[in-house]
Amino acid sequence: MKNEMWLIWKEPISRRRYIIGTLTNTENRYTFVYTDPELSNAQEKDFKYFPGFEDIKKIYESENLFANIKTRLPNIGRPDYLEILNCYNLEKDSTEMEILKATKGRLLTDNYEFVPVFDKRKIEFEVAGTRHCSDLEDCKKMLEVNERLYLELEPENEFDENAIKVNFKNEGVIYHLGYVPRYYSKELAELLAGESSYSAMIQSLNFDSENSDENITATVKMIFN
Repeated sequence: MKNEMWLIWKEPISRRRYIIGTLTNTENRYTFVYTDPELSNAQEKDFKYFPGFEDIKKIYESENLFANIKTRLPNIGRPDYLEILNCYNLEKDSTEMEILKATKGRLLTDNYEFVPVFDKRKIEFEVAGTRHCSDLEDCKKMLEVNERLYLELEPENEFDENAIKVNFKNEGVIYHLGYVPRYYSKELAELLAGESSYSAMIQSLNFDSENSDENITATVKMIFN
């Protein structure tokens, strides 16, 4: 079975996310390759390379998860290792790719994360751009797990023509929570423009995460017809 994840780089100043590479896992092989066109766009914003993958043109292969990625996972020697797994709804025997998917391989010291490639059959994402949300404090007071969400195309957005607002309603009032992450916005915008019916709900909430996108981490799960 093929398992793919995108490597995302977040430009430190604008916080714009770029898909710069693809990590692929089959039964006995891991492969990493840098991918355009967003790699070139990121290089224009001073991206150099992901630590450990210095050769931009090389196809990296390994029988095991690359050491420079594995070190981004929770250390199994930590006394709170099981608590970390439990926090991410993982099991003791979860695979390294499952742990990478759940934790996104984030570190507080850089601007990288790993996310699943877009798959219409299973769409999950963390709401992005909450710093642009004037309703943030209201959202924190009212949001609950399983809250129904509504997506709104924003083609006039000056930063992303495929921008999609994430909204929710409370007593007839519409509140703006944030945006769909840019790395999924194009595919989702095409689905929404095609008037596909969908269900979008808050899967989990965390107002205190050190790794939150801005001030809040809201994980959304979507199902399309």
